[in-house]
Amino acid sequence: MVYILSVLPIAVLIIVSLLKGVREAVMAGFVLTSLLFFFYWDASFTLFLGTMGVSLFTTVNILMIVFGALFLYNVMQGTGMIDQVSHSLDNLHPSRELRFFLLAICLTAFFEGVAGFGTPGAIVPLLLIAMGFNAVLSVSVVLLFDGLFAVFGAVGTPLLTGLQLPLGLSGEEVQQIGLISAVTGALVQVFVIFFIFRMFAGRQQPVEHKGKVLLLYSFFAVPFCVFGYFVPDLATVLAALSMLIISVLYLRTTGSKPDFRPWLPYAVLAVLLLLPKLFYPLNRWIGWDLTFMDMFGSGLKASIRPLQSPLVPFVLVGLGVAFVKRSKSYYLGESFSKLLNVFVVLFPSIAVAQLMINSGVQQPSMVNNIAALLSNLGNLYPVFSPLLGITGAFITGSTTISNVVFGPSQLETAKLLNLNTNIILALQLNGAGIGNAICLFNIIAAVSVANLKNFKEVLATNMVPTIFAGLLAGILGWLMIAVW
Repeated sequence: MVYILSVLPIAVLIIVSLLKGVREAVMAGFVLTSLLFFFYWDASFTLFLGTMGVSLFTTVNILMIVFGALFLYNVMQGTGMIDQVSHSLDNLHPSRELRFFLLAICLTAFFEGVAGFGTPGAIVPLLLIAMGFNAVLSVSVVLLFDGLFAVFGAVGTPLLTGLQLPLGLSGEEVQQIGLISAVTGALVQVFVIFFIFRMFAGRQQPVEHKGKVLLLYSFFAVPFCVFGYFVPDLATVLAALSMLIISVLYLRTTGSKPDFRPWLPYAVLAVLLLLPKLFYPLNRWIGWDLTFMDMFGSGLKASIRPLQSPLVPFVLVGLGVAFVKRSKSYYLGESFSKLLNVFVVLFPSIAVAQLMINSGVQQPSMVNNIAALLSNLGNLYPVFSPLLGITGAFITGSTTISNVVFGPSQLETAKLLNLNTNIILALQLNGAGIGNAICLFNIIAAVSVANLKNFKEVLATNMVPTIFAGLLAGILGWLMIAVW
């Protein structure tokens, strides 16, 4: 019974989202999880208030990114720069679909590597939509590709902060986990691309250059696997830059002159996002946080780091564009209006996740019970291990937090079943990354920025390839364990 009740909030979120909509699902999930929190897990009202406080802070952290992305895009749209961006690569290659996949892969990887926190979903779909591509397709594809790139996230945070620090892993173990995750994820993504081809054909037109798209992807995947072993913290960024250089040389036709000038604001944005990660004194200076300890006497704490959020670079670049283009408006009204709509859906979805995590007072929490349920699978455990990572990303909205929450359970289960711990932790990392494609937080933020109202369409589109990718990663992990 306890296992069924632990899984029930997730089941409600998924089923109601697909049948009714995300707004209805998060409200139903919030009510149900709150009732379980009080009446089955016997948690106190004080702990409930503390959990709501943590949820509110988490919501604000995400909304800062959404607002920054909206502000920059609206300024660039109002000054005509988005239209210039949409036509800047027309001379690179006559095929629109190749330009679509180049930007969907390269830009998503780059912004995930330098910023994380859902930043790619707030930027890249807008550019693809501006190029004339279907909005649902653009959001769905970016989130599916981000499932691979989020494995290392922003400068390796999911691996280094999510697994190495809490589990006390050695440098050699981190290298092995990074390599296994990169290779497994890169192989799985090849099959996900074929799902994307079907999506592209259904919402745009049949893909004519499948071989060239796969070749473009290889320009990213091969360096990604190499860098994943030697420098996992910079693997995604370096692989994205490698892909961009090789792809431009490969696609460029005689006499073509792509115009990269409209991309200057995004280049400046990338520099501002990456600078604190490369220049430690600056990172330390902007690293101060506003922390509330022991919220409402619950023992929970929450914090916000306003200067480390991508909000500041977004706003600075937006103001710079407005100044250079002599814009008469900052388009704040539309940005704040969308922000309010996002809050109504985002806060209850985050609250569901926090209630599940913090429910373990009198007995194991809901998330711990989910981990215990999967540990009963014995030798088949590796096949389903990534699904635990996917579940963690789905309910927490973060690859890193999924690793923090479920990493210890994965490690202990691997030891109990006498399985290769590095492979199991790599599968957790892969699953946590893949889960970004169906994570409600990412979907809500990306869909809202893209001015779509149908959240559930993106979730329904990405659900099958996400589960497929998780199971395929698990099968590859099972085979590796069987061989080694």
